[in-house]
Amino acid sequence: MHPADAKYAELTDGGLPDQLCLTWVQEPDIDEVARRFGADVESKQWADEDTIAELEEDYQAELIHLVTIGGWTLALAPNGYQGSRSEVMESLSAQGRAFSVYWSAAMDSAVSYAVDGVVQTEFDLAEVEQRTGADPSALDPFLAELGVSDELSLPELQARCLALGQKLSGALFPPEWLHSPRYVFKIVDPLPDAIVPPAYLDPRAPFLDEPEFARILADPSPAMAPAVNRKIATTVIAIAGIEDPIAGEVLRLLDTGERFPGERQELKDRLIRQADAAIDQAKSLGGGPEADRVKLTANALAILHGTLWPEPAEAASAASMQVVSMKVPNRIDFMRLIVLRNVSEHIMRALRADR
Repeated sequence: MHPADAKYAELTDGGLPDQLCLTWVQEPDIDEVARRFGADVESKQWADEDTIAELEEDYQAELIHLVTIGGWTLALAPNGYQGSRSEVMESLSAQGRAFSVYWSAAMDSAVSYAVDGVVQTEFDLAEVEQRTGADPSALDPFLAELGVSDELSLPELQARCLALGQKLSGALFPPEWLHSPRYVFKIVDPLPDAIVPPAYLDPRAPFLDEPEFARILADPSPAMAPAVNRKIATTVIAIAGIEDPIAGEVLRLLDTGERFPGERQELKDRLIRQADAAIDQAKSLGGGPEADRVKLTANALAILHGTLWPEPAEAASAASMQVVSMKVPNRIDFMRLIVLRNVSEHIMRALRADR
Protein backbone atom coordinates (compact mmCIF):
# COMPACT_ATOMS: atom_id res chain seq x y z
CA MET A 1 0.00 0.00 0.00
CA HIS A 2 1.25 3.49 -0.85
CA PRO A 3 2.09 5.48 2.32
CA ALA A 4 -0.41 8.16 1.29
CA ASP A 5 -3.16 5.56 1.07
CA ALA A 6 -2.30 4.27 4.54
CA LYS A 7 -2.38 7.82 5.93
CA TYR A 8 -5.74 8.45 4.26
CA ALA A 9 -7.15 5.25 5.76
CA GLU A 10 -5.95 6.44 9.18
CA LEU A 11 -7.67 9.80 8.70
CA THR A 12 -10.87 8.18 7.46
CA ASP A 13 -10.95 5.85 10.45
CA GLY A 14 -10.30 8.88 12.64
CA GLY A 15 -13.40 10.68 11.41
CA LEU A 16 -12.36 12.59 8.28
CA PRO A 17 -15.63 13.88 6.77
CA ASP A 18 -16.95 12.26 3.58
CA GLN A 19 -17.39 15.75 2.14
CA LEU A 20 -14.88 18.48 2.84
CA CYS A 21 -12.68 21.31 1.73
CA LEU A 22 -9.19 21.20 3.25
CA THR A 23 -6.86 24.14 2.66
CA TRP A 24 -3.24 24.76 3.60
CA VAL A 25 -2.32 28.46 3.91
CA GLN A 26 1.22 29.79 4.33
CA GLU A 27 0.22 32.16 7.13
CA PRO A 28 0.42 31.27 10.85
CA ASP A 29 -2.01 33.99 12.02
CA ILE A 30 -5.34 32.22 12.37
CA ASP A 31 -7.36 35.44 12.49
CA GLU A 32 -5.72 36.69 9.30
CA VAL A 33 -6.50 33.43 7.49
CA ALA A 34 -10.12 33.60 8.67
CA ARG A 35 -10.34 37.17 7.40
CA ARG A 36 -8.99 36.15 3.99
CA PHE A 37 -11.66 33.46 3.82
CA GLY A 38 -14.33 36.11 4.33
CA ALA A 39 -15.08 34.87 7.84
CA ASP A 40 -16.22 37.07 10.71
CA VAL A 41 -13.20 37.26 13.03
CA GLU A 42 -15.52 38.26 15.88
CA SER A 43 -17.25 34.86 15.53
CA LYS A 44 -14.05 33.06 16.60
CA GLN A 45 -14.86 30.31 19.08
CA TRP A 46 -12.79 27.63 20.80
CA ALA A 47 -15.13 24.67 20.38
CA ASP A 48 -15.19 21.00 21.30
CA GLU A 49 -17.03 18.32 19.30
CA ASP A 50 -20.38 18.91 20.98
CA THR A 51 -20.20 22.67 20.47
CA ILE A 52 -19.19 22.19 16.83
CA ALA A 53 -22.16 19.88 16.30
CA GLU A 54 -24.48 22.54 17.76
CA LEU A 55 -22.94 25.24 15.57
CA GLU A 56 -23.37 23.10 12.45
CA GLU A 57 -27.01 22.51 13.35
CA ASP A 58 -27.81 26.13 14.20
CA TYR A 59 -25.69 27.95 11.63
CA GLN A 60 -26.72 27.28 8.04
CA ALA A 61 -23.80 29.00 6.32
CA GLU A 62 -20.27 27.69 6.15
CA LEU A 63 -17.99 27.10 9.13
CA ILE A 64 -14.21 26.78 8.95
CA HIS A 65 -12.06 25.03 11.55
CA LEU A 66 -8.50 26.38 11.82
CA VAL A 67 -5.28 25.13 13.37
CA THR A 68 -1.71 26.43 13.08
CA ILE A 69 0.97 23.90 12.17
CA GLY A 70 4.42 25.43 11.95
CA GLY A 71 4.31 28.43 9.63
CA TRP A 72 1.07 27.28 8.02
CA THR A 73 -2.60 27.29 8.94
CA LEU A 74 -4.77 24.32 8.07
CA ALA A 75 -8.42 25.11 7.35
CA LEU A 76 -11.05 22.37 7.40
CA ALA A 77 -14.55 23.07 6.12
CA PRO A 78 -16.77 20.01 6.52
CA ASN A 79 -19.58 20.29 3.97
CA GLY A 80 -17.94 23.51 2.72
CA TYR A 81 -16.33 24.62 -0.49
CA GLN A 82 -15.01 28.19 -0.09
CA GLY A 83 -11.38 27.09 -0.34
CA SER A 84 -12.05 25.63 -3.78
CA ARG A 85 -12.99 29.04 -5.24
CA SER A 86 -10.38 30.90 -7.25
CA GLU A 87 -11.25 34.20 -5.56
CA VAL A 88 -10.62 32.70 -2.14
CA MET A 89 -7.38 31.01 -3.19
CA GLU A 90 -6.15 34.32 -4.59
CA SER A 91 -6.94 35.97 -1.25
CA LEU A 92 -5.37 33.20 0.85
CA SER A 93 -2.13 33.17 -1.16
CA ALA A 94 -1.78 36.95 -1.37
CA GLN A 95 1.52 36.87 0.53
CA GLY A 96 2.67 33.31 -0.03
CA ARG A 97 1.17 30.00 -1.05
CA ALA A 98 -2.06 28.10 -0.58
CA PHE A 99 -3.19 24.61 -1.57
CA SER A 100 -6.74 23.29 -1.45
CA VAL A 101 -8.46 19.93 -1.89
CA TYR A 102 -12.23 19.71 -2.15
CA TRP A 103 -14.70 16.92 -2.78
CA SER A 104 -18.42 16.57 -2.17
CA ALA A 105 -20.86 13.72 -1.72
CA ALA A 106 -22.14 14.51 -5.23
CA MET A 107 -18.65 13.72 -6.62
CA ASP A 108 -17.78 17.35 -7.35
CA SER A 109 -14.10 17.97 -6.70
CA ALA A 110 -11.31 20.49 -7.16
CA VAL A 111 -7.61 20.70 -6.40
CA SER A 112 -6.02 24.15 -6.51
CA TYR A 113 -2.57 25.64 -5.92
CA ALA A 114 -1.96 29.40 -5.73
CA VAL A 115 1.14 31.53 -5.25
CA ASP A 116 1.29 35.27 -4.53
CA GLY A 117 -2.38 35.81 -5.33
CA VAL A 118 -2.41 33.86 -8.59
CA VAL A 119 -3.91 30.40 -9.12
CA GLN A 120 -1.06 28.49 -10.73
CA THR A 121 -2.83 25.21 -11.40
CA GLU A 122 -6.17 23.58 -10.70
CA PHE A 123 -7.85 20.36 -11.74
CA ASP A 124 -10.75 18.04 -11.07
CA LEU A 125 -10.11 14.63 -9.52
CA ALA A 126 -12.08 13.11 -12.40
CA GLU A 127 -9.77 14.74 -14.97
CA VAL A 128 -6.31 15.06 -13.48
CA GLU A 129 -4.67 15.52 -16.86
CA GLN A 130 -6.90 18.52 -17.71
CA ARG A 131 -5.07 21.09 -15.60
CA THR A 132 -5.61 24.83 -16.03
CA GLY A 133 -4.25 28.02 -14.47
CA ALA A 134 -1.39 30.45 -14.92
CA ASP A 135 1.08 27.53 -14.90
CA PRO A 136 -0.75 24.20 -15.32
CA SER A 137 2.54 22.30 -14.88
CA ALA A 138 3.39 23.94 -11.52
CA LEU A 139 2.75 20.76 -9.52
CA ASP A 140 3.87 18.22 -12.12
CA PRO A 141 7.01 17.04 -10.24
CA PHE A 142 4.99 16.44 -7.07
CA LEU A 143 2.16 14.73 -8.95
CA ALA A 144 4.68 12.43 -10.63
CA GLU A 145 6.38 11.66 -7.30
CA LEU A 146 3.04 10.72 -5.72
CA GLY A 147 1.84 8.86 -8.81
CA VAL A 148 -1.23 11.06 -9.27
CA SER A 149 -2.93 10.18 -12.56
CA ASP A 150 -6.32 9.41 -14.08
CA GLU A 151 -5.63 5.70 -13.63
CA LEU A 152 -6.03 5.87 -9.85
CA SER A 153 -9.31 5.19 -8.08
CA LEU A 154 -11.12 8.10 -6.41
CA PRO A 155 -10.01 7.11 -2.86
CA GLU A 156 -6.43 6.84 -4.10
CA LEU A 157 -6.65 10.26 -5.71
CA GLN A 158 -8.08 11.75 -2.55
CA ALA A 159 -5.28 10.17 -0.52
CA ARG A 160 -2.51 11.36 -2.84
CA CYS A 161 -3.88 14.92 -3.01
CA LEU A 162 -4.01 15.18 0.78
CA ALA A 163 -0.42 13.93 0.79
CA LEU A 164 0.40 16.61 -1.78
CA GLY A 165 -0.83 19.32 0.58
CA GLN A 166 1.34 17.92 3.35
CA LYS A 167 4.36 17.69 1.04
CA LEU A 168 3.96 21.28 -0.19
CA SER A 169 3.59 22.71 3.29
CA GLY A 170 5.43 20.31 5.54
CA ALA A 171 2.34 20.53 7.73
CA LEU A 172 1.12 17.04 8.51
CA PHE A 173 -2.59 16.62 9.17
CA PRO A 174 -2.89 15.43 12.80
CA PRO A 175 -5.62 12.73 12.99
CA GLU A 176 -6.26 13.57 16.64
CA TRP A 177 -7.27 17.09 15.58
CA LEU A 178 -10.52 15.66 14.18
CA HIS A 179 -11.71 15.06 17.74
CA SER A 180 -9.92 17.86 19.56
CA PRO A 181 -11.17 21.34 20.48
CA ARG A 182 -10.29 23.88 17.80
CA TYR A 183 -10.94 27.42 16.62
CA VAL A 184 -14.10 27.72 14.55
CA PHE A 185 -15.20 30.75 12.51
CA LYS A 186 -18.40 31.62 10.65
CA ILE A 187 -18.15 32.72 7.02
CA VAL A 188 -20.86 35.36 7.18
CA ASP A 189 -19.82 37.35 4.13
CA PRO A 190 -18.18 35.12 1.48
CA LEU A 191 -15.78 36.75 -0.92
CA PRO A 192 -17.67 37.71 -4.10
CA ASP A 193 -16.91 36.16 -7.47
CA ALA A 194 -14.44 37.89 -9.73
CA ILE A 195 -16.21 40.73 -11.51
CA VAL A 196 -15.14 39.41 -14.90
CA PRO A 197 -14.85 35.60 -14.98
CA PRO A 198 -11.48 34.45 -16.39
CA ALA A 199 -13.27 32.66 -19.24
CA TYR A 200 -14.49 36.06 -20.47
CA LEU A 201 -10.93 37.32 -20.81
CA ASP A 202 -9.38 34.63 -22.99
CA PRO A 203 -10.48 35.59 -25.56
CA ARG A 204 -11.64 38.96 -24.26
CA ALA A 205 -15.38 39.50 -24.62
CA PRO A 206 -15.84 42.62 -26.82
CA PHE A 207 -18.73 43.98 -24.73
CA LEU A 208 -16.30 44.61 -21.86
CA ASP A 209 -14.89 47.52 -23.85
CA GLU A 210 -18.23 49.13 -24.67
CA PRO A 211 -18.30 52.65 -23.17
CA GLU A 212 -20.97 51.93 -20.53
CA PHE A 213 -19.37 48.66 -19.42
CA ALA A 214 -15.88 50.15 -19.45
CA ARG A 215 -17.06 53.00 -17.21
CA ILE A 216 -18.64 50.57 -14.73
CA LEU A 217 -15.62 48.26 -14.68
CA ALA A 218 -13.27 51.20 -14.14
CA ASP A 219 -15.02 52.04 -10.86
CA PRO A 220 -17.11 49.12 -9.50
CA SER A 221 -17.85 51.07 -6.32
CA PRO A 222 -21.12 52.00 -4.54
CA ALA A 223 -21.06 55.30 -6.43
CA MET A 224 -21.62 53.31 -9.63
CA ALA A 225 -24.76 51.55 -8.34
CA PRO A 226 -27.26 53.71 -10.30
CA ALA A 227 -25.37 53.06 -13.55
CA VAL A 228 -25.22 49.31 -12.84
CA ASN A 229 -28.92 49.20 -12.02
CA ARG A 230 -29.87 51.06 -15.20
CA LYS A 231 -27.57 48.86 -17.29
CA ILE A 232 -29.30 45.76 -15.92
CA ALA A 233 -32.63 47.27 -16.95
CA THR A 234 -31.58 48.21 -20.50
CA THR A 235 -29.90 44.82 -20.97
CA VAL A 236 -32.93 42.72 -20.04
CA ILE A 237 -35.23 44.99 -22.08
CA ALA A 238 -33.02 44.39 -25.13
CA ILE A 239 -32.69 40.64 -24.49
CA ALA A 240 -36.45 40.15 -24.20
CA GLY A 241 -37.23 42.64 -26.97
CA ILE A 242 -39.80 44.41 -24.80
CA GLU A 243 -41.60 47.06 -26.84
CA ASP A 244 -44.32 47.78 -24.28
CA PRO A 245 -44.26 51.43 -23.06
CA ILE A 246 -43.77 50.14 -19.51
CA ALA A 247 -40.08 49.55 -20.29
CA GLY A 248 -39.62 53.21 -21.16
CA GLU A 249 -41.44 54.21 -17.99
CA VAL A 250 -39.00 52.16 -15.92
CA LEU A 251 -35.99 53.83 -17.55
CA ARG A 252 -37.49 57.29 -17.14
CA LEU A 253 -38.14 56.73 -13.46
CA LEU A 254 -34.59 55.43 -12.96
CA ASP A 255 -33.26 58.56 -14.66
CA THR A 256 -35.41 61.26 -13.09
CA GLY A 257 -37.19 59.73 -10.10
CA GLU A 258 -40.87 59.90 -9.19
CA ARG A 259 -43.02 62.60 -10.72
CA PHE A 260 -45.63 62.13 -7.98
CA PRO A 261 -45.79 60.22 -4.67
CA GLY A 262 -46.55 56.54 -5.19
CA GLU A 263 -45.52 56.44 -8.86
CA ARG A 264 -42.74 53.94 -8.15
CA GLN A 265 -45.06 51.53 -6.33
CA GLU A 266 -47.75 51.89 -9.00
CA LEU A 267 -45.23 50.98 -11.68
CA LYS A 268 -43.94 48.02 -9.66
CA ASP A 269 -47.50 46.73 -9.27
CA ARG A 270 -48.08 46.95 -13.02
CA LEU A 271 -44.85 45.11 -13.74
CA ILE A 272 -45.87 42.25 -11.47
CA ARG A 273 -49.32 42.04 -13.06
CA GLN A 274 -47.83 41.93 -16.55
CA ALA A 275 -45.23 39.36 -15.47
CA ASP A 276 -47.95 37.13 -13.98
CA ALA A 277 -50.04 37.48 -17.15
CA ALA A 278 -47.02 36.50 -19.27
CA ILE A 279 -46.42 33.43 -17.12
CA ASP A 280 -50.05 32.37 -17.53
CA GLN A 281 -49.78 32.91 -21.29
CA ALA A 282 -46.63 30.80 -21.48
CA LYS A 283 -48.35 27.99 -19.60
CA SER A 284 -51.29 28.09 -21.97
CA LEU A 285 -48.95 27.75 -24.94
CA GLY A 286 -47.57 24.54 -23.48
CA GLY A 287 -44.13 24.77 -25.01
CA GLY A 288 -42.16 25.69 -28.09
CA PRO A 289 -40.40 28.87 -29.26
CA GLU A 290 -43.35 31.17 -28.63
CA ALA A 291 -43.78 29.92 -25.07
CA ASP A 292 -40.04 30.42 -24.49
CA ARG A 293 -40.28 33.97 -25.81
CA VAL A 294 -43.17 34.79 -23.47
CA LYS A 295 -41.32 33.26 -20.50
CA LEU A 296 -38.34 35.44 -21.35
CA THR A 297 -40.60 38.48 -21.25
CA ALA A 298 -41.99 37.41 -17.87
CA ASN A 299 -38.46 37.04 -16.48
CA ALA A 300 -37.44 40.43 -17.83
CA LEU A 301 -40.48 42.13 -16.28
CA ALA A 302 -39.68 40.54 -12.90
CA ILE A 303 -36.10 41.80 -13.14
CA LEU A 304 -37.32 45.30 -14.03
CA HIS A 305 -39.47 45.15 -10.90
CA GLY A 306 -36.26 44.58 -8.92
CA THR A 307 -34.56 47.59 -10.46
CA LEU A 308 -37.24 49.85 -8.93
CA TRP A 309 -36.17 49.43 -5.33
CA PRO A 310 -35.64 52.98 -3.99
CA GLU A 311 -31.94 52.50 -3.10
CA PRO A 312 -29.88 51.86 -6.30
CA ALA A 313 -27.40 49.37 -4.80
CA GLU A 314 -30.20 47.28 -3.29
CA ALA A 315 -32.16 47.57 -6.53
CA ALA A 316 -29.22 46.31 -8.59
CA SER A 317 -28.72 43.46 -6.10
CA ALA A 318 -32.40 42.48 -6.15
CA ALA A 319 -32.53 42.56 -9.94
CA SER A 320 -29.21 40.81 -10.51
CA MET A 321 -30.08 37.90 -8.22
CA GLN A 322 -32.82 37.01 -10.69
CA VAL A 323 -30.74 37.16 -13.87
CA VAL A 324 -29.39 33.62 -13.54
CA SER A 325 -32.94 32.26 -13.78
CA MET A 326 -33.45 34.04 -17.08
CA LYS A 327 -33.11 31.67 -20.04
CA VAL A 328 -31.07 33.95 -22.29
CA PRO A 329 -30.90 32.77 -25.92
CA ASN A 330 -27.58 34.48 -26.65
CA ARG A 331 -24.44 33.53 -24.67
CA ILE A 332 -22.92 37.01 -24.96
CA ASP A 333 -26.04 38.57 -23.47
CA PHE A 334 -25.91 36.08 -20.61
CA MET A 335 -22.26 37.02 -20.03
CA ARG A 336 -23.27 40.69 -19.83
CA LEU A 337 -25.75 39.89 -17.07
CA ILE A 338 -23.23 37.79 -15.14
CA VAL A 339 -20.70 40.64 -15.11
CA LEU A 340 -23.38 43.08 -13.95
CA ARG A 341 -24.43 40.67 -11.21
CA ASN A 342 -20.83 40.33 -10.04
CA VAL A 343 -20.35 44.11 -9.96
CA SER A 344 -23.52 44.35 -7.88
CA GLU A 345 -22.19 41.76 -5.42
CA HIS A 346 -18.96 43.71 -4.99
CA ILE A 347 -20.90 46.93 -4.41
CA MET A 348 -23.10 45.34 -1.74
CA ARG A 349 -20.09 43.84 0.02
CA ALA A 350 -18.36 47.23 0.04
CA LEU A 351 -21.46 48.81 1.59
CA ARG A 352 -21.65 46.12 4.26
CA ALA A 353 -17.99 46.70 5.10
CA ASP A 354 -18.66 50.41 5.66
CA ARG A 355 -21.50 49.85 8.09
